[in-house]
Amino acid sequence: MPLTGFLHELLTTGCLTLTSQPDAFEAADRHAAEQVLRRYHAEDARELPHTAPPFDAAAALWAAAYLYQAVKLALVRELDETVVHEQLADFAGDKTPAVIYSADLTLRHLPDLLRLAKGLAPGDALVASLQAMARQWPFSFVGTTFTEAEPDTMVLAHPALRQAYIDRIIRVQDQARARQPHLAPLVHEALGGHATILWPDFAAFTLSA
Repeated sequence: MPLTGFLHELLTTGCLTLTSQPDAFEAADRHAAEQVLRRYHAEDARELPHTAPPFDAAAALWAAAYLYQAVKLALVRELDETVVHEQLADFAGDKTPAVIYSADLTLRHLPDLLRLAKGLAPGDALVASLQAMARQWPFSFVGTTFTEAEPDTMVLAHPALRQAYIDRIIRVQDQARARQPHLAPLVHEALGGHATILWPDFAAFTLSA
């Protein structure tokens, strides 16, 4: 299946149909996929508080291809560690707010895949790669258990990403992040007078941390 078809199914129906082996994507397919992602960015940005970071095509396409290959690798369990590393390359550029947000358009689906992969084979190379991603892209992995994660300084420095990040922490009730000294005040401020409704035990577990 081409990358464009994968994205269309993911973003419109949530249903995916994949072939058995990882693919290389043709230039025309990547161009069409970029247009799909660009439109989705515009739609998603309307739901973000404040002004969203601009679209970064390289980051969006990298993340979409990463998700595509990771889904296939989760299904084809006989592929070895070398194939996993070849198919799941890290992002080569610098991280900026635009890169973080554009990559998140598809990386936000990886936490569910990580939970699935851990259930199928908790010790394999795919799980290790996804766990590394969780440490490297905290904005997209809210709710995922992590250790030695990269700082979320750039996320917090951008008003739209910061508010979306805090909203995600509240939505999934991510206690590990909410206990962090630099995040707890932001979560408390966002909850305001609605803490007893949105997160009833927030005060209890933050005081006990």
